[in-house]
Formats: sequence, structure tokens, C-alpha cells
Amino acid sequence: MIKTVFLKEVREIVRDGRLRLLGALVLILTVVAMLFGAQQTQRAQEARENASERAAKQWVSQGEKNPHVAGHYGTHVFAPTNVATAVDPGVSRYLGRSVKMEAHKRNLAAHAEAGDGAGLELLGAFSVASILLELVPLLIIALGHGLWSRERERGTLRQVMSLGVERSVLFWGKSLALGAMIVALLAPAALLVIGVLWNMGGGDSHTLLRLALMGLSYLAYFMTFGALTLFASAKLSSSRGALVALVGLWGLFTLVIPRVATEVSIGVQPLPSRAELAREIGAALEDGIDGKMNRDTAVEAIIGDLMAEQDLANTGMLVMGSDVQGIELRAEAKWEDMIYDHFVIELEDQIATQERLVTYAGVLSPLIAMRSLSASLAGTDYAHHRHFTDRAEAWRKVLIGHLNKEFADNAGDDSWEYKVGADFWKTIPPFEYDSPSPGFALQSQWLSLCILALWLVGSFGLALSAAGKVRVVQ
Repeated sequence: MIKTVFLKEVREIVRDGRLRLLGALVLILTVVAMLFGAQQTQRAQEARENASERAAKQWVSQGEKNPHVAGHYGTHVFAPTNVATAVDPGVSRYLGRSVKMEAHKRNLAAHAEAGDGAGLELLGAFSVASILLELVPLLIIALGHGLWSRERERGTLRQVMSLGVERSVLFWGKSLALGAMIVALLAPAALLVIGVLWNMGGGDSHTLLRLALMGLSYLAYFMTFGALTLFASAKLSSSRGALVALVGLWGLFTLVIPRVATEVSIGVQPLPSRAELAREIGAALEDGIDGKMNRDTAVEAIIGDLMAEQDLANTGMLVMGSDVQGIELRAEAKWEDMIYDHFVIELEDQIATQERLVTYAGVLSPLIAMRSLSASLAGTDYAHHRHFTDRAEAWRKVLIGHLNKEFADNAGDDSWEYKVGADFWKTIPPFEYDSPSPGFALQSQWLSLCILALWLVGSFGLALSAAGKVRVVQ
């Protein structure tokens, strides 16, 4: 009986030419977004590879130079890209993609693709993800808003019920029909996406797992809207009323609540401007984080600790000048690292707080939960960006430590006149970055995952309950 209901509903949906037109429009937009995303991702990959190669070449070919002076010139490292970015660019285009590595300073990522915007510009841009998040729910509403109400208006629901067909049978038949039509309409686009990503080099296990998890997440998201559509169709007396209510709900979920949540998060947790952050760091470098510790005093205390660690505290004039200068450089670096780490971590925590506040708003809109989860699985959310910049900073400390050690160990009486050549630059360990596993994405977005699951269970509960109490006549 479920099969009979399923086939009957599929036939009725297929006969509606307007809905086929809407499905074709969504398909075309998805294809265009995929091709655009693939082009952008390919361009970003090529730019990163060229920039990385150029930075590495400049480093090893810089000629004879004092090691610490070379630290002032520094080098650059670049955030990786992956093919999933073509599906969901997330907030990556608003975040810097390169970080300058230099002595005495921890730099924020720079060279973002987009200009500065309000907050994190969490609403995103035109992409496959935006089509799936915003337009596919409209397609589901258009396909399913009359599944119950239209039959009630025609009087066929009363005839079917008089034959002894149970409401649960009708519910599952209609649900499967709606799901099958959505799958049929999106399957060509899905195959194109998979083909494009595969040609871009997306065949590694981590990327495939990320895409598979992303697909399952979107399936849960679509099922949520499908269940809400069936609920409204069963509860409201007319198809027109169901359509109006569902479109209004769609606007609330996709346009109003995400924007309000973003603005509220900015108001609750404002971020300092780059100029303001630079002023605060500059003041702290001179007077400490609390404004009560003089830089020279703090550095002298660190020098004493470092000399004690190396049993040099009581050696007096026996210590070589380059050793003293090397210890001074290490002490200054330790003081500066402490200051920069404090302010950068504080900034990162503030941004994380903004994101967490928006995530809480996911209980009011499934789009918010799905958007966060989608970007995380694509590796384009702030958590992945922070993972990269933290690893980059750890390497910067290793780099500067290596340069200062070379100066302290080998400069001798030449002191600042001491120089090293090309052979030394090649001994610096290169920056190597492994992107986190899909488990990192799920862990960082566990709350969004739970909220999406609650939406799925809750919406199906409502739809099933409404089906059990559906009115036979208007």
C-alpha cells in the first residue's frame, strides 16, 4: 500500500510542469555555482603553489646575511586549499591566506580574498552550499506543500480514508515520494559535483570522507524541511495557506534569524580593529599586559633565568659577547611571544565566542546549524583557519629560535658582523602543515551537529503527529 501511495504521489508531482521548471532552475544554478567554485578554488591553489615556491626560493637565495637580521626580513607561509572549498567556501574568503614569519612579531593572516566586512560575514557568498542551503528548501516546499492539503481540497483524501487506508501508510508514501523527487532532481548536479571534484584531485580518503559526511548532513537538512512541509500541509486547511506559511518560515529561517544572530553576536562580543589591537600590543610590549611591568625589567629577569638554566649566572667576563647577545635575543623573543600570544589568543577566543553565540541561534533556524557544519566539513570555517595559524606560529618560533641559536653559537667576536651563506638557509626545516582530519570538523561543530539532529527528530515528530490527526475535510 505504501508503494501504491508512493507511485501515485510521484505521478502527480511529475505532471506539474511548473515544478519541473523550478527543479531545472535549481539544477542550473547548482551547476553554475559548482563551475564558479571550481574555477576559484583552482585559481587559489595555483596562487598558493606559486607564492610558496617563490617564498622558498627567496629564502634560500638571500645570500650572506646575519642570521638574526634574516629573521627581520622573514618569509611567508600560506594556508592550504582543498577541493571541498569549491562546494562551500565558508568564511575562508574573508580570512587571510598568508602569514608573514618574522622576528619580534606575530602577524595575523593577511591577503584575504574579500575586503573587510561586518563581523565575520557569516552569511557567505554564491556557492553550491548557498544553493543547497537556501534554494533547495524552497524546491521542497514547492513540491510538498500540497501533499495533504490538495487531496483534502479535492475530496480524494476522504475517499482514500473510507477505503480503510491508514494515515501512517499515507504519511510514509508521501514522504518517500517527496524524498525520491528531490533526489531525482539533485542527482545530476551531485554527479557533476563529484566529477569536477575528482578531476581537481579530490580522491584522497580524508576529502572523500568529508564530502560523504557533508552529503549526509545535507540529507538530514533536506529531510527536516521535508518534514516541516508535510506538517504544514497536514495542519493547514488549504494548499495556498500552507504555501504562504512555509515560504514565510523559509524567509525566517534563511534570511531573518541568521542576520539577526550575526548582528547580536557582534553586539555582545565586539572585536577590536587591527589598529586598536596594534596599539594595545605596542603598549603591552613596553609596560606589560597589566601595564605594571617595564619591558627592560622583564627582559632582564628572563635573561637571568636563561643564564641560570645554562649555568652561566656567575661566569662574569668568561661569557662570550655573542653568547650574551644570543641570550638577550632569546629573552626578548620570549617576552614578545608572551605578549603577542596573549592578545592573539584573546582575539581568537572573541571570534570563537561570536561563532558560538550564532551557533546557539541554530535552535531557531536549521540553516544556521547546517551552515556551520557544512563549512567545517569543507575545512573553510574559522576553527580550521585557527588550526593553521596556530601551527604557523609554532613554526615561526622554531625558525627564529634556530636563527638566534646559530648567532649565539657561532658569531663569536664578529657579533653582528657575522654572516652565514646559502648552505645554512637550506638547513632551516621547511614549514609543513597537515590539515586536520574530518574528526576535527565534527568535534569543533558537535553543537551544530546535535542541533541539526534535534531539528530532524523534532520535525519528523511533528509531521508524524500531524499525519495521525489530519482532517479529512476542510
